[in-house]
Amino acid sequence: MLANRHLPMAIWAAREIQRHPGRALLLFAALASLVFLTATHLLFSQALDTTWARLMQNAPDLVVRRVDSGGWASLPIDTGLSAARGVPGVIGLTPRLWGVVSGPEGPVTVVTAGSLPDSSLLDGIAPPAAGQAVVGQGVSPTLPGNRLTLTARAAIAVEITGRFPPDTSLATVDLVWLTEKDARRLLGIPSGQASDLAVRLFRREEEQAIQADLAAAMPWPVRITDRSTSALRYHTRAVQTGASTMLAVIPCLLALLLIVTAVIAENRGQLARQGLLKAMGWTTADIVRMQLFKALIVALPALLVGLATAYGMVFWPPLAGVTAMWITGGTHLPALALDGHGAGLILLEMTAMVGLPYLAAVFLTTLRGAANDPGSALQAGPWN
Repeated sequence: MLANRHLPMAIWAAREIQRHPGRALLLFAALASLVFLTATHLLFSQALDTTWARLMQNAPDLVVRRVDSGGWASLPIDTGLSAARGVPGVIGLTPRLWGVVSGPEGPVTVVTAGSLPDSSLLDGIAPPAAGQAVVGQGVSPTLPGNRLTLTARAAIAVEITGRFPPDTSLATVDLVWLTEKDARRLLGIPSGQASDLAVRLFRREEEQAIQADLAAAMPWPVRITDRSTSALRYHTRAVQTGASTMLAVIPCLLALLLIVTAVIAENRGQLARQGLLKAMGWTTADIVRMQLFKALIVALPALLVGLATAYGMVFWPPLAGVTAMWITGGTHLPALALDGHGAGLILLEMTAMVGLPYLAAVFLTTLRGAANDPGSALQAGPWN
């Protein structure tokens, strides 16, 4: 019943739009572009923060690295484990073997099974055998037969037998997973030594307090990094991205102001036509309803197109890496998959931020114009 009541008015509004198709297309493009640019930046900042937070959930509570006068140094595994076990609150210790080496297109991070940032990354992936490697989405082979050349203390060529899932790209894009033997030969770290020590605590909230006891227990100088500090560092990067996003939003808001101003000017130019409609028996409510239908016929598709395009640019893996390069000015992350938690709220906020001022401008200017006396409105002109 409600649809039958409003359908004739919607058809009339569509015919009114056809009188000026170029104006309608220009308004459609302006609204869609405004929503797309603003929503893309806001969605990317939110998705970056959410994805990093998810990946950090299973990270070690503390990471202990040995230092000497030359910088980082490998640590003896047995000595490190023995010292750390005596610290109250420590419930898990994992010696990790990893390092940064030269890859075909720049530095890559070599890891072994115990050195991955999240053990769940191993799910469904066959571990590499000697001479094989599992790599991130950003690592490309350079030799025939899908073989990869790596160089550090030694040079080795390994066959790529698998890749980490796209939804872990933020943590694994430059990772190369090797067997322990291949990693030790490449990094020059002898058996019985590790790059660092990953520590699990009985209470995560004690990660700050326990660092002094853990450092004192070690027989050599160490540097300890806690999970909260690492998470804060990633959160800060997302916030900085969000700050640059706000700089992009400012011109978008100015564009919205121009659109609203154009709508007000257009409605003022239709006073004579509204006066004619009232002289034919239309009520003020009819005219306002028709103008709102005209606005919705243009605005709703524009908002949907802008929001859908922005969502695809951020959460569709083939395009998300391009978006990351565009917004951060960094490198392309192929098949980047970001966490979409919280995206719906941002889409609703964008719809309200753009749609409500636009509809309010249409409603108020139409109401003011349609309330005039039909005779004076007919004399006002011009006709549009």
